Amino acid sequence: MNTNGILGKHWLHISVHFSLDCLLFYAAALAGILIRFGPHFSAVVDSYWPSMMVMAVVFSSTTYIFGLYSTHSSADGLAKRAGILAFCAIVAVGVFVVGTYIHSFRPLGRGAVGIIAGIGYAAALAHHIVLVYTMRSNRERVAYVISCRFDELETRLFRSFGTHHLELAGVIQHNGYTATSDVRVLGDCKDLVEIVRRERIHRVLCTGRGMRDNTLLKQFCELRYSGVSVMPLISLCEEVDQYVPLELLTSEWLLNASGEPHLLYIKKVKRLFDIVASLAGIILSSPFLLTAMLLVKLTSHGPVFYRQARSGRFGRVVRVTKLRTMRADAEREGGAVWSPENDPRVTTVGRFLRKYRIDEIPQFFHVLTGEMSFVGPRPERPEMIDKLAASIPYYQERLMVQPGITGWAQVNYPYGSSAEDARRKLEYDLYYMKNMSVFLDLFILLDTVRIVLSGGVKSRHTHTAERNKALQDYQLSTASPDLPAARQVPDFEWTSV
Repeated sequence: MNTNGILGKHWLHISVHFSLDCLLFYAAALAGILIRFGPHFSAVVDSYWPSMMVMAVVFSSTTYIFGLYSTHSSADGLAKRAGILAFCAIVAVGVFVVGTYIHSFRPLGRGAVGIIAGIGYAAALAHHIVLVYTMRSNRERVAYVISCRFDELETRLFRSFGTHHLELAGVIQHNGYTATSDVRVLGDCKDLVEIVRRERIHRVLCTGRGMRDNTLLKQFCELRYSGVSVMPLISLCEEVDQYVPLELLTSEWLLNASGEPHLLYIKKVKRLFDIVASLAGIILSSPFLLTAMLLVKLTSHGPVFYRQARSGRFGRVVRVTKLRTMRADAEREGGAVWSPENDPRVTTVGRFLRKYRIDEIPQFFHVLTGEMSFVGPRPERPEMIDKLAASIPYYQERLMVQPGITGWAQVNYPYGSSAEDARRKLEYDLYYMKNMSVFLDLFILLDTVRIVLSGGVKSRHTHTAERNKALQDYQLSTASPDLPAARQVPDFEWTSV
């Protein structure tokens, strides 16, 4: 694994900088109290340390919500980042002041608060200047091992994904194959180790078949023990953009991924997380829920709540409750269909409730009873799942985990109303299923706050004409009789439990 690159450990990168901002702001509070109170330092800290800790976490959480830890944010200017950090510092210090009143009914005083805010902001700004410089200067060179036309099509996929942190240095030919594209040829695989050293390659990519090639095993091992990553493209997509392209998915990947999540988290910790999060959500959102219920009742005919059958874990049917956002007779004629953008069946109040996810609040009670999880794939209607599974490979795999109110797909991809949208959301769901953890769930909740406040999602990954053409060629190649059996997409049978 390349330990020099920030892309290799996306969540480690975010966690480290999130924690560092926490420590800097807490240290700023200690420094401010020391400067302002001197000999009374210990007594003051003993009185206010809980509020200091909350302030530090709020600052890092707000910074994460604005996306400043993401590698994609490195393209933003420093002036914009400085302004956002100033806002985050104001929010955090405001929470700190409120906390001092709640804790002791005695604030620190404007002088001490001003010193803490100034030191904390200066320290965080210095940290983020270094962070941006590191992200901008960290550009990884990638080489691709190709042994057939199918492998070469994967290089086109890689180029179409597009990221300024990765550069395709060229291809390395294997088994006598001659590249036909305009990509630079670096040499033959018999000189793989020397090529990687000469070209300063950080990552070597190859197809799953290449990973199983015994003639390359010794060289791959030497590279990996030298700090150079060797991986298939699907693993790179997971690390860089946190999703799993269905075009690259194999049964082997799926089987390996199903063993990744920690059983303790799935069986015990996640349930505890759900209980705590749902109780907090019910308490904090109750004023919004009561107001929304009143608005729905006053502005439209019919019941306040809407109940609908959805598929839960292992296909079990769950009666999901939401605030009604459509006319009461919305499905009388057309039955179960996706709601398109600007759906005329949605009421004026319902449109507002949908935009800010207020209609989802009643589902907190489903989480509390164990029918749903707070974070997980979005529960879909059984009849829609049957239709989608017929055209999207592995679609029913998402039923292996508890459905959620929010999820990795929901915070990364806009509301969808087509099979193609369902296909792309599945790519995020599969990533979550493989990497689920309490830390990822917490970050998804912070992302959900961002989505609620901004009123929607803008997809990070748009399919350009170049990528669509690359995907089309790649998909056509999977139907070729010359394709290795390991790459053929199998029929997938499902039995509801």
